[in-house]
Amino acid sequence: MRGTVFGRLKLPRRFASHLNENGVRYREHFIALEEAYGPFHSELARQAAADAAQAFCIKLATARAWEQAQQAREHGKGRRPNARQIINLSKRVALDTSTYDQAVRRLQELLARTPHHDALAAQYRGAHA
Repeated sequence: MRGTVFGRLKLPRRFASHLNENGVRYREHFIALEEAYGPFHSELARQAAADAAQAFCIKLATARAWEQAQQAREHGKGRRPNARQIINLSKRVALDTSTYDQAVRRLQELLARTPHHDALAAQYRGAHA
């Protein structure tokens, strides 16, 4: 994970290429977090938001793998995932969801400790509305 900035968004790089589906989702979620919680002036806040956006991408990918495995087990032909694999994937989805929730809570706690963040966030949202 490199900490370089991607484009004009000051979006920390997390993938080798941000031009694929994961990169697009990551960028969209980072922007949504920035719109919801205001500008991220500190590098620590920017990295916490990037952690949350990356956890979101991982959560979606895991949920998609679980869904595909369930479909393959129910309707597939040939080799199909066994019940244990489905259970393991469902546990992975729950863990990744928990990781995402923790990352968002960490971002919220970090921003709550930032002085005057609420006023800056309100100004930011007003300017971009």
